[in-house]
Amino acid sequence: MPIPESAGDSGTARSTDRLLTIDTGNLFRDNVGAEGVAHEELVQFAPELHRVHAELVTKSAGGLDSEYACLHLATTMRDALPQIREAAAGMKEYRDILLIGIGGSNLGTKAIRHALKPEDDAPRASADASGRRLHFIENIDSYHLERLFRRLSPGTTALLCISKSGGTIETVVQYLILRDWLTRSLGAEEARRRQWVITDPGHGWLRERVRAEGLASLPVPPQVGGRYSVLSAVGLLPLAALDVDVDALLQGAADSAARCLSPDPQENPALQLAGLYYLLEQRRNKRISIMMPYVSRLRLFADWYCQLWAESLGKWQGPRPAETAAGSLPVRAMGAVDQHSQLQMYLESRHDKMFTFINLDRWDHDFAIPLDAPAQRGFPYLEDRSLVDVIHAEFLATRQVITDAGHPNVTLGMPVLDAHALGQLIDLYQRTTIYTGLLYGINPLDQPSVEKGKKLTIQYLQRSAS
Repeated sequence: MPIPESAGDSGTARSTDRLLTIDTGNLFRDNVGAEGVAHEELVQFAPELHRVHAELVTKSAGGLDSEYACLHLATTMRDALPQIREAAAGMKEYRDILLIGIGGSNLGTKAIRHALKPEDDAPRASADASGRRLHFIENIDSYHLERLFRRLSPGTTALLCISKSGGTIETVVQYLILRDWLTRSLGAEEARRRQWVITDPGHGWLRERVRAEGLASLPVPPQVGGRYSVLSAVGLLPLAALDVDVDALLQGAADSAARCLSPDPQENPALQLAGLYYLLEQRRNKRISIMMPYVSRLRLFADWYCQLWAESLGKWQGPRPAETAAGSLPVRAMGAVDQHSQLQMYLESRHDKMFTFINLDRWDHDFAIPLDAPAQRGFPYLEDRSLVDVIHAEFLATRQVITDAGHPNVTLGMPVLDAHALGQLIDLYQRTTIYTGLLYGINPLDQPSVEKGKKLTIQYLQRSAS
């Protein structure tokens, strides 16, 4: 059941052949049997979907000052692009850019970077055509930092520290170590010139450092949380420094937003997905949500989705008992690799799963499969076939066996793998996540239990120091 393209206006003409296709047919009982949603269920659920759409519209009023400011980044960040490009030009003077951040401060950037640019084999580092390398400094790991110090030269290195709060402990401690490394090697003034900070515009330890030391900085809009921030300077600055088409990224998100203006789930793909995901979890006990791209370069997009979905929706709806817990557990799988590891479990296990497949319609590269006489005898079905033919057949076959096994699934079709298509995916899932949170009656923007863990970490450090 493909969702039609809307005729909404995002400010520029939209070509429908550049839009994602969203096929929800296998989420319904007609195709997947009793484990799916009946069409009449979705019709009966329409008043609730109208309610959450109206709530989203209300809480989005006011642009970047609104509660759901993240949904305005596709349009409002255009005004900030000159400043972002100016900062990116400064960063381009250096071969190695160390992005220090964790969770929402880097997962979106990693996903887009991995999807759009060729990468080398170095862990947590990737080089573009100019030789410029972006290193992701995220998890606290002394082994990784030690290797980094051995491989890098301070003379070719710049730091980009990203933390919305300005006090994320994993980010701060590594930033302190890295800027000390630069300062001891280059002197305080030269080290200062090589540092950029993205943080809250008014508060936090990092903002204090910006003011005290005159560090170059860009703001995270106050109402935009980390996991919803990739379309702000958080993602746009490092991506612009690597010459990713950030205009197309924002335009893709705006084009997705234009498809989601209607309160009718048949015309609003994010609203329909939210309704179906919610009904499947609440009424069919689909507690595991598996995202399975059939494009290797989308592997880290699935990681971004996992954080967005888990941290936004994994909450108690009321008092502590587990039966009031919201959300489904997001899991990443990769086609075709995980057909050889996870698929057996999916096909012969509990019916507690739903799937999202991502398929690419047009590949930039393909390779004909050469067949000599022995290969022709062994694999006659590969005659006149290419590598893309094989991965597409793998996708179709896996989707079919998942459907035949009674597991609801949706397919997202990307017309091409480019910044515009990725912008659409980002906006689609941010909206779907917020709608779903509203259906559960929870706040999809906070993470109260994570904050408890952060406070306990500080308490343990205080105890060990006393």
